[in-house]
Amino acid sequence: MSRPLDRNCQLPELGEVDRDAGEFWVPNAFRMPQSGHNLSAWERNALFLNTGGGEFANVSFASGAEIDADSRTAIAADFNRDGRLDLLVASVGGGPLRLFRNRFEQAGRGIAIVLKGADSQRSGIGARITAVVAGRRIVRDLFPEGGFAGQGPCEVLIGIGDADQCDQLLIDWPSGTRQVFESVAAGTLVRVHEDRDSLEFIEPAGP
Repeated sequence: MSRPLDRNCQLPELGEVDRDAGEFWVPNAFRMPQSGHNLSAWERNALFLNTGGGEFANVSFASGAEIDADSRTAIAADFNRDGRLDLLVASVGGGPLRLFRNRFEQAGRGIAIVLKGADSQRSGIGARITAVVAGRRIVRDLFPEGGFAGQGPCEVLIGIGDADQCDQLLIDWPSGTRQVFESVAAGTLVRVHEDRDSLEFIEPAGP
């Protein structure tokens, strides 16, 4: 749906509308509330577990995340600082925000990274973070948006499985600066300053 610049215009149907299937056409989108139509799509939410090898298991019911709501925003972040990503979900039409705590026992280990820019903007949004673990490269980009009208914290949590450390941590800043840090221990929350050569260890970030 697009909204015309002229709030009073009347747009003809651009194609066949299957009203038996629930489709509808409103000549003026600004008057949709008065017509009794809406764009909400109520269906149960779904959550899938990555089981490796490109396979995913449907854990919607078992996780409790299979709520019947018109959800638009899902933010993944470590809200309780246990090293595992939790899920915050917001839905259209009001109601409570729902926080789903990650209690998965075999979550592995991770490193949480917060950036502080100097030549780049302060939060480091747009930076690329690469963790090298036992020859494997894990790449994450810092973009805190999380769906419609939602934003998560400006930090990145990188899971490194059973490894005790990240062999190399590479930060590619929007300014073009690259930093490389060696042997970063698992289970830590670190702040990376664009204008410093050493990491700032803030607190433990889980197991």
